[in-house]
Amino acid sequence: MELEQRRLILSILGQAATLTLATVREDGWPHATVVSFVNDDLNLYFGTDLLSQKIRNIARDPRVSATVTPGFETSRDIQALSLAAEAERVTDAAELARVADLVLKKFPRPGRPAPAEVLEGVAVVRLRPTVVSVLDYSETFGQTDLIDLRADPASPGRRDSRSP
Repeated sequence: MELEQRRLILSILGQAATLTLATVREDGWPHATVVSFVNDDLNLYFGTDLLSQKIRNIARDPRVSATVTPGFETSRDIQALSLAAEAERVTDAAELARVADLVLKKFPRPGRPAPAEVLEGVAVVRLRPTVVSVLDYSETFGQTDLIDLRADPASPGRRDSRSP
């Protein structure tokens, strides 16, 4: 991935507070929902109820798709991401503490609660993108770049993946 592409992806992630996540239900139908998220470089994190449909779907099939679209004034301002990713529940205490800090930075709360309180009772999920489509209408209408991160050894957290 080119440095400018990485910068644009990180800029889009930094401007958006929510993403639309699509998982696969047990009956094969897609399940799309909106979640707040934070990111650590290209890894995205969200929290959800331990018994949510998303958690059940991800436990069965970790392949997900997501879109991220910050606000825009005109169609020429549209910049967005569409991505395929591997989803995994985070259980490592150090990683959870990092996520809690990211949450407090992106979504400040009065009284500055302790990071452990921020994620109490929440299942945290990491999305590791495998393919990213970058939409940038500031270049030209319909401008998209498809980036396959599976072949990019510089991508953080990259593992061999069979998902598209």
